Amino acid sequence: MNMQQLLADYPGTVYQRMPFFPHRDSFYFYQKPYYVAIPVDKLTDRERALIETLFMEEIPPHFSQNAQYWYDLFVKGEGQLTFSEDSREIRIIYFHLRTPLERTEYIAWYEALKSFFRAETAFVFLSMQQGFIVEDGKRISVEELDAIANTLENDFSVKCKFLIGLHHQVLPQMRQIFHEELHLFDQMIANDYGENVTSVDTELVTRLKPSLNQCLVLDDVRRIIKEDECWVAIIHAIWVYQGNISLAAKHLYMHRNTLQYRIDKFDETTGISLRKMDGLAIAYISSL
Repeated sequence: MNMQQLLADYPGTVYQRMPFFPHRDSFYFYQKPYYVAIPVDKLTDRERALIETLFMEEIPPHFSQNAQYWYDLFVKGEGQLTFSEDSREIRIIYFHLRTPLERTEYIAWYEALKSFFRAETAFVFLSMQQGFIVEDGKRISVEELDAIANTLENDFSVKCKFLIGLHHQVLPQMRQIFHEELHLFDQMIANDYGENVTSVDTELVTRLKPSLNQCLVLDDVRRIIKEDECWVAIIHAIWVYQGNISLAAKHLYMHRNTLQYRIDKFDETTGISLRKMDGLAIAYISSL
């Protein structure tokens, strides 16, 4: 869509890359990568009928009162941080519906999603397809969120993708962090709609894989992992449990001492320690 031509043909048209509140006498819709609002008094009946045929009218950003702060802070860029919040830690979960629902069904989906979280959790619904959740305090697990995604898909026959962000302190750079995580999520949506739930750390590792796979220094590491299939299971278990050897051993149905021995053997053979997160990350990417 040629936005400059649209502005010339329909003066007063507003477009932004982030969802916004349009003037109430506007037709508000999404045409990647812009949210667009065209004043209805600039449209003939025929033009409006054509636009309504081509584009689904969007619901402007919608959120509860306790989510107003986060919308202003992240989306509008107008919120102010206070010194007392420097020690506050949050996590953002981003979500995107694969296809938009009809308005009444969308509202039902929205209420169903909210019911799985604590009452004080902040939900910011940016459009009929996407939004984000701000967890401040107790956090839902990946397994719980995956179960929620499956339940909603079964109930409403629409797939929803979730990206779990990292834990962050509420500091001035939080606005930029939000947009970086959101951009990562947008790339995921554009390129792949595989698993219902993934996380920022997993996605970053996946994106690092192509560059690391070009490193000749890791050729022997990849060969050793490929020659013995048990290394993949061991590395992935330690990765999933973030270096917790006891939990990884339990997952593998392996005695802890046996797993310790295998870890030492891998270090002896490759020079990479699976006890260190940097070594574990390199081994994990090499095993993909």
